[in-house]
Amino acid sequence: MTNSDKRDLVIQAGMQLVPYVGGSLSSLYFGAKQEKRFKRLESFYQEIAYEIEKMKDSISSVDKQDPVALEAIIESLHEKVEAEPTLEKREFFKNYFKNTLKFPVAGNFDERKYFLDTLSEMTLLECELLAFINSQPSSLQVGNIQKPGTDKYAVVGAIGRLKSRGFLTATQGSFAVGGGADNSLQEIVSVPSFGKSFIAFCLHA
Repeated sequence: MTNSDKRDLVIQAGMQLVPYVGGSLSSLYFGAKQEKRFKRLESFYQEIAYEIEKMKDSISSVDKQDPVALEAIIESLHEKVEAEPTLEKREFFKNYFKNTLKFPVAGNFDERKYFLDTLSEMTLLECELLAFINSQPSSLQVGNIQKPGTDKYAVVGAIGRLKSRGFLTATQGSFAVGGGADNSLQEIVSVPSFGKSFIAFCLHA
């Protein structure tokens, strides 16, 4: 039993303790939750099967995969696909799975697992910003990066997380002291080779 399963059992038991309505609430929540998770995984493999048929010539032999590492990757991928509510992120998980079949897990498990775990943790805003910055011909100043309907400090926060993940590097542009100036907006960001590897493996089909 996974930690997630154990947590669900505890939550389910706790909900059932609520007087009068606990049992009904528990059945409603967990019944719908399990159905959604099953549907996500079912849809994921239906789509993958169709897409892989079109790229079968580029699939590597399973013999080239490290079987223990591949099993761990697939088990973790299942859990993340089941739990992911957004279609866009599930598309990125499909990219990850297809590239895992094309490029075997062999001596690079730590990097592949890091990519998978990090993709699961990332917001759509982070994914979009990373792809956008990578698509530009030169480095960008953070203050010049805008997304309609998104506060500029949501962008600053997302870029900070991308830096901590190793997917962006930054240098300081003009530096101001006092006067309410915000130097985080002056940073110049670009995508290093590690970030480009992540983008190619997870964000691009």
